Amino acid sequence: MKNFGLIGKKLEHSYSPLVHKMLGDNISGSYNYELLEVEEDDLETLIKNDKYSGFNVTIPYKKLAMKYCDEISKEALEIGSINTIVKVDGKIKGYNTDYYGFNYLLKSNNINPEGLKCIVLGSGGSSLTVQAVLKDLKAREVVVISRSGANNYKNLNLHYDAQIIVNTTPVGMYPNSGVSLLDLSKFENCRGVVDLIYNPHMTRLLIDAKIKGIPHVGGLEMLVAQAKKSSELFKGFKINKNEIKRIVGNVKDETLNIILIGMPGSGKSHIGKMMAESLEREFFDTDKLIEKREGMSIPEIFEKRGEEYFRRVETEVLKEVCKEKKAVISTGGGIVTRDENYPIIRENSEIFWIKRDLKDLEVKDRPISLSTPLEELYEQRKELYKAWSDKIIDNPKGSNYSFGIIKDDCYIDNRWSVLVINGPNINMLGIREKGIYGDKSYNTLNKMIQEKANKLNIKLEIFQSNHEGDIVDKIQESYFKGYDGIVINPAGYTHTSVAILDAIKAVQIPTVEVHISDVNNREDFRKVSYVREACVESISNRGFKGYLDAIDFLYENYSD
Repeated sequence: MKNFGLIGKKLEHSYSPLVHKMLGDNISGSYNYELLEVEEDDLETLIKNDKYSGFNVTIPYKKLAMKYCDEISKEALEIGSINTIVKVDGKIKGYNTDYYGFNYLLKSNNINPEGLKCIVLGSGGSSLTVQAVLKDLKAREVVVISRSGANNYKNLNLHYDAQIIVNTTPVGMYPNSGVSLLDLSKFENCRGVVDLIYNPHMTRLLIDAKIKGIPHVGGLEMLVAQAKKSSELFKGFKINKNEIKRIVGNVKDETLNIILIGMPGSGKSHIGKMMAESLEREFFDTDKLIEKREGMSIPEIFEKRGEEYFRRVETEVLKEVCKEKKAVISTGGGIVTRDENYPIIRENSEIFWIKRDLKDLEVKDRPISLSTPLEELYEQRKELYKAWSDKIIDNPKGSNYSFGIIKDDCYIDNRWSVLVINGPNINMLGIREKGIYGDKSYNTLNKMIQEKANKLNIKLEIFQSNHEGDIVDKIQESYFKGYDGIVINPAGYTHTSVAILDAIKAVQIPTVEVHISDVNNREDFRKVSYVREACVESISNRGFKGYLDAIDFLYENYSD
């Protein structure tokens, strides 16, 4: 088995071994992958060590490592940095797969720098790659901010008009998280924030962007995308692009905590224990941790030391428990009352608000609930619960179904995905005009489509509506759900709906138009298709098989 590794100076933050294990075990064949911390004086010796067949290279050696390569790829020479080394026929060859990774990150998150002013924080090897991608994507201006350059943090005010901000520095990276290089509130025109850091999942810069409603993304997708390219070079085996999404989801499953927030007595601890047992994760209850630390019950802490003392202790306990990975954490009802708690739980967690009717809350011996009317307490907190949470889960008293919802949500399906949309009267197949549409039912059609999806191992959703607005809503929803392709039979709306046309144009998802019958040999009005101009292909007169051919077309042309 060949040996590979990641070269860097400090690597305790790295997920690279996990990512390459997933790439090797399931796709290109297993290989050993190590973290190789090295000082600059020993870099050449390590690179030339015959034990290793190749490396990835990270901060601060992406430029320096070029010095020890016999050959460097064209794109790496143009950029001025490498992040991948492969030994072939006795020669050390350097490559830049970060370019592919950053380009993938921007496009998969719909961050388009074309015509915009971009600032890049940092001037190292990663910065060079980011600059190259931004320029190739036709950014209007790319300004590099460094500590000592002409554009630096002391004159950052000259660039408050920036529209895209990219951080390529390690500022905010684990274990020194919670800090940011700039005050995002100064950038009133900002349209997107990208941080190449992936640990924590949400840096302080990204959290600030989320609070302000600015589109933002961390570096995990870039890490996995460039690792895919590196693994292809390591093993000489092409890997389907769909694996990027799958592995990103798997890494999140392995690293993110599940945090439960909500009113006292809403069932957070009960659900949390069930989830932890079912998902084989460790469970923590912040209230129980506080009681253990203080040696007294929470009502006693309130009585003897007051609420302000309790809240300070709660924050300290939260900081410690949120250092865990892949844990289930139930929090106290008042966790949202301190602003400083939000960045703590946001860094590496998926947050669920557990809701229950006020009349069903179990509030016995809960200090805040005893001192403040529940209705008043809820009014104070409900908007905070909503703002802090990723998902809102209703949890009626005596029911365990919300546990299943959260559990299912934590298994992320990252396969290539397609949405099949059928318009009005398609649900009447097998009943309507059998001479044109045949005698097979709509259920039969759905079964055939599902079998095709199963064969290709893709994620599938099938939707049918007789209402134009519902179809438009579904197309828009596909954008936010991240579907990779759409198959649509607009039926009667084919010939009339500008709204459906505009929706397909808006989401920019590859879409194939399908018609069961030969529309070109029917009434004249059926020969007109409003949606066709927004579609990458149009299929008709193939019966139900047209849907299967449409899925094949999308998968073959857009899955990699």
